[in-house]
Amino acid sequence: MIIGAGIAGLFTARRLHDAGEDVVVLEATQHIGGRTRGDRESLLHGAVADLGASFLDRGQDRLLAFCLEQGLALSPEIRMFPKGPSEKYSGASIMLGNLVLRGRAVSEERRAELAVEVQSALDAAPPTPAETIAAWGARVGLSDDAYRAYVAQAGFNPVHRETLTSSWHVHPGDIGRLCWVLADSTDAIAHAAARGLDVRVDQPVRLISRVGRSYRVVTDNDELVADDVVVTSSVTATRCIGFDPVLPAWKTEALLGTPMSQGGKIIGQYEDGSRILDGVGPSTMTDSPISMFWLRRTAHDLVTVLGVMPDTGDGLLDDQSGALDVLDRQIAAMTGTTPRRLAGVVYNWTRQEFFGGVVSLGTGGAARRAALAASIGGLHFAGEATSDHWTTAMEGAALSGERAADTILLKRRARQNSALPRPSVSLQGS
Repeated sequence: MIIGAGIAGLFTARRLHDAGEDVVVLEATQHIGGRTRGDRESLLHGAVADLGASFLDRGQDRLLAFCLEQGLALSPEIRMFPKGPSEKYSGASIMLGNLVLRGRAVSEERRAELAVEVQSALDAAPPTPAETIAAWGARVGLSDDAYRAYVAQAGFNPVHRETLTSSWHVHPGDIGRLCWVLADSTDAIAHAAARGLDVRVDQPVRLISRVGRSYRVVTDNDELVADDVVVTSSVTATRCIGFDPVLPAWKTEALLGTPMSQGGKIIGQYEDGSRILDGVGPSTMTDSPISMFWLRRTAHDLVTVLGVMPDTGDGLLDDQSGALDVLDRQIAAMTGTTPRRLAGVVYNWTRQEFFGGVVSLGTGGAARRAALAASIGGLHFAGEATSDHWTTAMEGAALSGERAADTILLKRRARQNSALPRPSVSLQGS
């Protein structure tokens, strides 16, 4: 029994199914894919709005290989920003990309100055992994412009506030150097992974209880029994499931100690896509409520602009008109003209009952992730928050799912081997 039909759950189920196991996937919502979801109705001319994760980065080898295996088309490679002033990627690299501060586009010359300032500070006083990007910027005394630009990276990945984002997310950083966007939506990965699986939607799990050597799984609509259960639901959703017997303290503490990124996506579709693409480039960072936005070119010279926004509690993410107006102003700052928006959608992941955020942060170290991932008897755990690699990314979710599946398969083989009759041995004297 797999709880959750996101990337982690589906890759768990697929690995087990291919090994000959009987697998059922229970999904609380009406959608598969978890925090990958494509809105195919809000934009014009068949354009798709990625409401969650949007692109794959270099190094996400499992998912890139899966796209190749499944024939999922990818865009040409995209470089979100160049190397830094020292010809290497660092927390200063983003300064050399497009930047809007205080509602105005920052010139190329000024961006180069800011990059040198930040790189010099990084070389002289490198941040520690436990230091937030806001704390480091204050410690080294960045100028106001450099500080604004540096902490704006908090919204790059994950979507969160700069006072809660560890420095290791941006320095040296591994997001945006070289990446690809799916031709459709990232939920195409989930739909491909789900082929041939028994996936049951609208089945929120409320209770998992041990019954002898099996587990009873109770949903709003059903009651099922399984030999093993893999919980891949979000940290927030997992905290709401009843466990009998209750989870040990070390597991509960790991769940309670895992912060969630509070935020969502702002997506607008605009006319005159060529002009906007020339002015905005592949991506732009800002110090506005929209931390970052990037582009997808579509038919009829239209362009889809996708932005990320942390939920700071001011209500803006729940104000579609207001949030899209902010996006319009950032595009206007880069292009010098008022863009004509044809359609738009704002999606607040914080408000979604079974998600409670965008991605869980990697902050907290390997010990917490190991505790989140550890099995308890036939109860297993997966999800991007449990992954050793690419924590907070789709790649981490996929790897965690296959890791959980392999744990079950190894246990199966051990049981089968222990049940085999031992060969008789004849000892003959000389």
